[in-house]
Amino acid sequence: MDYQMRVLIIEDSLVLRRLIETCFRDFDFEYETQRLPHSPQRIGGFGEADLVVIGVYQPLTIALGIISRLKERAEPPSIIALTTDTRDNSIDRISDAGAGAVIKMPFRPDELRAAANRLLGLDG
Repeated sequence: MDYQMRVLIIEDSLVLRRLIETCFRDFDFEYETQRLPHSPQRIGGFGEADLVVIGVYQPLTIALGIISRLKERAEPPSIIALTTDTRDNSIDRISDAGAGAVIKMPFRPDELRAAANRLLGLDG
């Protein structure tokens, strides 16, 4: 049996969670979803996710804390952050916390797929 990549989607919007899953419909991924927790200490879902897609909104502190905690894991996942905050300072803070890709919303499905391919090494 082939290995199935595990994707944790941390996003409050059910519609956006479904859209993210739809963007990856051609990928053989296993999904776990959760809402953005009130504390970075409460990361649910896969303990050993390969990819995390997280919605990052104002205030940034909770999402930045979650990204930092995910990057502290023994085998940290690749992280794609989706954000409506397009200020350079905010994008830099999200990247500095450990996101491998920051995609501004609204996003195109091909942007999300390309970021996942790049981060997971699936594009070549």
